[in-house]
Amino acid sequence: MLRLIALDLDGTLLHTDKGLTDRTRNILTAYMRQGTHIVVASGRSYASLPHDVMAVPGIEYVITSNGVAVCRKSTGKKLFHTPLQPDCVRQLLQLLAETDAVFELFVDGVPYANLDYVQNPTKYGASSHAIPYIQRTRKPVSDLTAFAQEHIQELDCIDLITASPEEKQQLLQLLRDIPGLYITSSVPYLVEISDAAAGKGAAVRKLAAYLGIMPEEIAAFGNAENDMDMMAFAGIGVAVANSPQHVRAAADYVTLSNDEDGVAVFLETLLYGKPLV
Repeated sequence: MLRLIALDLDGTLLHTDKGLTDRTRNILTAYMRQGTHIVVASGRSYASLPHDVMAVPGIEYVITSNGVAVCRKSTGKKLFHTPLQPDCVRQLLQLLAETDAVFELFVDGVPYANLDYVQNPTKYGASSHAIPYIQRTRKPVSDLTAFAQEHIQELDCIDLITASPEEKQQLLQLLRDIPGLYITSSVPYLVEISDAAAGKGAAVRKLAAYLGIMPEEIAAFGNAENDMDMMAFAGIGVAVANSPQHVRAAADYVTLSNDEDGVAVFLETLLYGKPLV
């Protein structure tokens, strides 16, 4: 029996329009009724988590910012927290100044970004469908570098916003010279940076130990590079069909796409022997 199910949101549990279907909500509820922990495991910050998911009764634990924090939903309090080390932040800010890279940062679960990026996300590589999400969740700051220096002890993570695959690869190469970082990506235009002790896999491992749950009692669902470590840790790692090929290849199973309720289909099959719809 599964005792914990870890779920990525964007591109995995949620449809492309960011909606959570009744079918998915119903199967999650069915698992929770039998005592399974349903755990949100997102690259999003706590303040950016969607209401549709947070409003599902019974969800108690959420992993945010690619494993930087594990929070209890009922209180918002952190069980585990691995912020960036100040020395790493200083080196990152120096690198950003030298490359003129655009970035956003997160403090206590709240995302901040430069005003121009918030007003014109597609100018910096964001897709058009991401505009409402970015403008709804990011707090604009006139001088983000100064803001980062003021909050250097409190930074959860930093995202670099890249305008092209070439720029992304150049930044990834430069970041290799800074030790103590966990570097991943959930969407093509982002490079997501947190402390080396972070990552969804590390967060699921900590939460499982806290709850007394073994890896073989866990299923993890994802669609991107930042989901691969938790899929590898779980006894059952599942990629949705819309995942890149290397993510699908690393999974134990591949289910239908997010827009076809792939998570629900897989969980229905495990629980009932076949999909309900």
